[in-house]
Amino acid sequence: MNTSLHVENSVTQQKTPAPGGFHKLFSLGAFRSTSHKSQILPFVNHIGGKFVEIGAQDGIKDSFTLYLEKALGWKGLLIEPWPHLFRKCRKARKQSLVLNVAVVDHWLEDSFIEVRGTPPKASIQKALRKEASERLVGKSVEAPFKRPKQERVSYVTTDVAHNILKRAKFDHNFELLVLNLQGYENHALEGLNFEKYHPNFILAKVGNRLPKLSNLPLSYELVASSRHDQRSMLRLYRNSQSGAN
Repeated sequence: MNTSLHVENSVTQQKTPAPGGFHKLFSLGAFRSTSHKSQILPFVNHIGGKFVEIGAQDGIKDSFTLYLEKALGWKGLLIEPWPHLFRKCRKARKQSLVLNVAVVDHWLEDSFIEVRGTPPKASIQKALRKEASERLVGKSVEAPFKRPKQERVSYVTTDVAHNILKRAKFDHNFELLVLNLQGYENHALEGLNFEKYHPNFILAKVGNRLPKLSNLPLSYELVASSRHDQRSMLRLYRNSQSGAN
């Protein structure tokens, strides 16, 4: 009997997640709360799938797709605007494509924004809203220029979700779209052509006071929700036309 083969097969069996359960050898990332595990994860807890996560953060503790990739063999597209978080995400998530770009509505399509400072003091969302309002009144796009060395400045590419997925040659049909955008969800949805791209599920982390996602197609129905923290919650929507379970 080949001992090395036996050991290798044993390890493989240990790392194969049991259907319907959560594999303890892998981190759940942002799904680690008991509520998320019971209310949200059962809808996507299956082997093999494709995802798009907009606002992927560091790809680890604040990512909603870490477990899907590491434990269940999913692959997808991770989008993170902050350069320092993008670098961490790219290093941690080698099975998926990681892009450094901010997803926006059509006012900032195929452009860039300037962000001064770093989180938590600096905010990508505030910079996007400021830039969009200036474009509305006719302000022209200004080229980047040098700042004093003591000031941290990031220049972030911006584009609509449809263009990003198209350039990445991403599948038109996929299982999960994650929106982790701290109040910018409707802007991101405005830039996705749902006639061409058809996610079975959309998971959005939204503020507790957000009444609804106004740019979400009517075919998407709320199927689960879970409190994330004091200011936000997760809402999972399923496309009634996709035939998803």
